[in-house]
Amino acid sequence: MPPDNKLDELGDWIDRLQADEGFNGSVLLARNGAIAFERHCGFADLDKRVPLTGHSSFSLASVSKPFTALGIMLQAHAGRLALDDKLSTFIPELPETVAITIRHLLHHTSGIADHMELADEVWNPKDVLTIDGLISLFQKYRPRPEFLPGREFQYSNTGYALLGEVIARTAGTSYPQFMDETIFKPLGMNDSAAFNLASRECPLRERVFGFRRQQGRTMPCDLNFLDGVYGDGGIYSSAHDLVRWDRALREGTLLPREVYQEAYVSGRLNNGEPTGYGFGWEIEPDNVVEHWGEWEGFTSFIRRDLTRHTLLVVLSNLGPASEVDPICADISRFVANI
Repeated sequence: MPPDNKLDELGDWIDRLQADEGFNGSVLLARNGAIAFERHCGFADLDKRVPLTGHSSFSLASVSKPFTALGIMLQAHAGRLALDDKLSTFIPELPETVAITIRHLLHHTSGIADHMELADEVWNPKDVLTIDGLISLFQKYRPRPEFLPGREFQYSNTGYALLGEVIARTAGTSYPQFMDETIFKPLGMNDSAAFNLASRECPLRERVFGFRRQQGRTMPCDLNFLDGVYGDGGIYSSAHDLVRWDRALREGTLLPREVYQEAYVSGRLNNGEPTGYGFGWEIEPDNVVEHWGEWEGFTSFIRRDLTRHTLLVVLSNLGPASEVDPICADISRFVANI
């Protein structure tokens, strides 16, 4: 474990950030599933009535993508799909995606157009966009692909939203129910759920709300009309639950370890060039995988050292992300050197 004085140094620095109102959120460091350090700074709501704890459920934003990728891998392991199956096999309403495979979507090499840009142009923001709405937009407007599948790497929220729908269709249930029954409940992740504006009710006991500081004022900045789609985002979780999840991935609780290892292998373009992105993970040097998430008032960062078995979690509900990202990067560098 890291020396106590180093962890004290980290704690003092985070405390100073909080005192200066420069950080509102949770920071946790664990090794081999045991928590070595945690700080929960500030509040879960704008009115400062609910203090943050290790059980506070933050929007993970794009840190939802490793969960979606795990869901796809679970379905593949169960024989309900193959990673090289065509997307159109599962979503035939989009015949123009006939060349795109599940693997392309996982690796962000599909070239599929961005649904958020399209929705910003043509969708009524008074209505929440769901996956059915997303598919209908593609059917109606038939946006041109960015490139041929496998030719380039381009981070794609649309690709992971469609993977979320593939999970739902192959499981015969909703994405939230699949995540709850297949991942969260088996792992005892009681602070975790797939939840968004399309949900009938909030299942979270300690939901965190997003806000942001702008021009000297703090104002609500939570979900918006795009938040009716799952897969690219939509998962809420707590710092403590992410320790359970990390431990399960290392120990092979949901998938055999040798099967899940494929998630840590970089995708490759058609020319053989590595992309640096596996199945829901950014592949870093020295056997480290990580992922960032940014949406509205939320910023999330998770870093997993697969050799040292360490986990770093940083969750914030005070934006903008441009101010939180450097804090995450500084903590990551600090942790890498202890």
